[in-house]
Amino acid sequence: MIGAELGYRYVGSPVIWEEPGGPEHLFREYVPTTWPGARLPHVWLAEGRSVHDVIDDGYTLLRLGGSSADTSAIERAMQALGAPFDALTIDGDVPRDVYGYDLILVRPDLHVVWRGDAAPSDPMQLVAVATGH
Repeated sequence: MIGAELGYRYVGSPVIWEEPGGPEHLFREYVPTTWPGARLPHVWLAEGRSVHDVIDDGYTLLRLGGSSADTSAIERAMQALGAPFDALTIDGDVPRDVYGYDLILVRPDLHVVWRGDAAPSDPMQLVAVATGH
């Protein structure tokens, strides 16, 4: 039941950014996804470490290498709430292939809150949803 264990996804949670649709819940098969609510899929980084090992205990904004997205508004919004936060740039083709988006906001429990190729138009709203404020 690897799909039930690794593929669990929060649906309809007030602390996950709503994105219409969603992948089918497969209980016997695991399909990596960054759909909001899903657990961030594991990938190996160039230096041989797991992405999960480089993420701290707070909220983390992953910026995939090569992205020119301006994340300063998200960073300021997190700081304004005093939420534990870190922004990491993740290089390499494998993370790009698995994650599919330039930016991914991850909760402390490693579940994806939000994903996109550009910062949201209202970063304070995103941060309020992510932190439950």
